[in-house]
Amino acid sequence: MKEIKRYKSNKNSLISKEDLFDIIFNNIYVGIDIIDNRGNMIYYNKAMEELEGLNAEEVLGNFVFDVFPSFNYENSTMFKCIETGKPIYDNIQSYLNNKGEQIYAMVTNIPIVKDGEVEGVVEFALDMDTIGNLYKTFNRWYSLKDTVFKKEKEKKGVDFYNLQDFKTRNIELKRTIERLEDVSKYDYNVLLFGETGTGKEILAQSIHNASYRKNKPFIAQNCAAIPENLLESIFFGTVKGSFTGAENKPGLFELADGGTIFLDELNSLPIHPQAKLLRAIEEGYVRRVGGQEDIKVDVRVIASVNKEPLNLVYEKKLREDLFYRISQIYIEIPPLRTRKEDILYLSGHFIKENSEFLDMKPIKLSSKVEDIFMNYPWMGNVRELKNVVIQSMINLKLEDGNEIEVRHIPKHIISENKKRKMKKILKYNEDKNYEERIIEVEKKLISEALYMTDGNVSEAARLLKIKRQTLQYKIKKYEIENVE
Repeated sequence: MKEIKRYKSNKNSLISKEDLFDIIFNNIYVGIDIIDNRGNMIYYNKAMEELEGLNAEEVLGNFVFDVFPSFNYENSTMFKCIETGKPIYDNIQSYLNNKGEQIYAMVTNIPIVKDGEVEGVVEFALDMDTIGNLYKTFNRWYSLKDTVFKKEKEKKGVDFYNLQDFKTRNIELKRTIERLEDVSKYDYNVLLFGETGTGKEILAQSIHNASYRKNKPFIAQNCAAIPENLLESIFFGTVKGSFTGAENKPGLFELADGGTIFLDELNSLPIHPQAKLLRAIEEGYVRRVGGQEDIKVDVRVIASVNKEPLNLVYEKKLREDLFYRISQIYIEIPPLRTRKEDILYLSGHFIKENSEFLDMKPIKLSSKVEDIFMNYPWMGNVRELKNVVIQSMINLKLEDGNEIEVRHIPKHIISENKKRKMKKILKYNEDKNYEERIIEVEKKLISEALYMTDGNVSEAARLLKIKRQTLQYKIKKYEIENVE
């Protein structure tokens, strides 16, 4: 406090604003971290170190998903914040750090906006390890849910996605979407299977909006985001006095009465709660935690899993009886890497969709970027593609150009593309001896570097981390073209 008083009373104080903020941020119990708009960690305070079991030295400068591998482009609220430019308050999260340790926290994300552009995100996290904090958080979570529920009720479904919003040129997937237009009207439970980022929630909302329940609530919940000891309370509600801090609160099933509940990543639920979930679905009744009465609910269930359902059943990660109960309508969404025709089509769609928001003139992908995109695996699927396009557009906007070049796309895309090409080269040259394969690999690497730098030898040498003279010698030796 003395340092702060000195700063207020003496404008010429040796304490800078940065030092002042460090004093404050490192002496409060709230965890604080900051990422830039590319997802790199740039600030990490002491409370966050204690909460997440990591040191700032092993976090700062790293990509957020490398530090917290249980997050991805679809479930990360920080990237959602970058994407929408809107804050996300009091989100209950359960996640793993890169040491495999489980963390429970209530998280708020605030975008850093400058001149209308999102520069990064500040995250505030509260520890939820003690039972008292858990149930305080539970009550706050429900206060937020009540507000959201009321808003959704007023919307009457009109702002939800429609089936026409699911963009694809894949023939089989288009046929599936067309069939859903009719099938959605039948009041059967639905199971969606698709990798993270394939668009399962778009389909879930579309099915709800195509049904007779469209004017009733649509309640979505990511099952992986709920701490295990709050599952029953959140799904089925609580009765006041049943435990310390408990209030009379409806659960998700009561909130969704008459409408649809979407249980995203159902396979992340432990087996024991799955049994109680099955009872609620089969019998149409729920009982609040600590309550004595059964409450009737009329709810359609749409669930999603990100792994093959039958494998989950065999591995005892999904109850067999629950699987059959929720898969009356079964839809599989293939990953983006198997739908090559969608990669450039969706890239163009996202460019068009975000051009107005970013106040950009018509732009396109260069042929080199198109080639990289077509060969990249897109493990984050459509969500990852969308984020990469937006990041590339933001980088291009700084130059006021009209074509997205290789230098505008995230570096990890280029790096992964190189690795995959290397694997292809090694596999293709299996019949050659070691020296011949080394020469072939070297020629390919040089050709690729020249291609990416438009034949500029100096830039290619920097990219390959060799001397310019050495590169010139090898270009001549291997008779490589595509040189400036």
